[in-house]
Amino acid sequence: MRKLIRTGAIASLAAAPLIGFAAPAFAENTVVVWNSTSIGPEITTTLSQKCPSTNPYPVTVRTSSGTEDSYDSQYLNYTNMTIDGRTVKMTFTNSQSKLDQHPTTLSVKLEILCSNVPQPPPSGVELRQSATIGPGGEALVIVSCPSTHSHVTDHQERHPAGVSIVDSGQEGSSYWVQYQNDDFLHPGSVDLYLTCSA
Repeated sequence: MRKLIRTGAIASLAAAPLIGFAAPAFAENTVVVWNSTSIGPEITTTLSQKCPSTNPYPVTVRTSSGTEDSYDSQYLNYTNMTIDGRTVKMTFTNSQSKLDQHPTTLSVKLEILCSNVPQPPPSGVELRQSATIGPGGEALVIVSCPSTHSHVTDHQERHPAGVSIVDSGQEGSSYWVQYQNDDFLHPGSVDLYLTCSA
């Protein structure tokens, strides 16, 4: 757990006949907490993480997953996200068949930024899918919003200079990018970000 501190903007003013007095500013304190797990084919699980009592208000929710073979990103399906007070839960499934000759274990990390300042719970979630592309190889990276937050509100991607985008598109609540690694000597890492809202 690491702490991030940022100056807050919460202050109150006391009015007087000729002079205004400002109360001391209340600094917002934020902390990042996370949890992670891995699942095999045809398994569904719920990843849960709670904000600490000193920073009980969730501000942002992010998940991340990485695969060595980008083809495996299609098997990761987020199905449900809930926020109940201090607790955030994300349910996801590995949809790969157990009969597949090359079983894949998927890992997911749930990360929450928590604050000590009261505020409404976050209305969306950011999903990140990472993949490694071999020298001269291709990759199709797919990210899908959970059914509870099925609206795609933003998408971004990052790739090194040696990697190019061949094609990209949105299908319903999913977004995909097809990459080509033009470097025939070194692998390239790519990240696809999807922001989803209810």
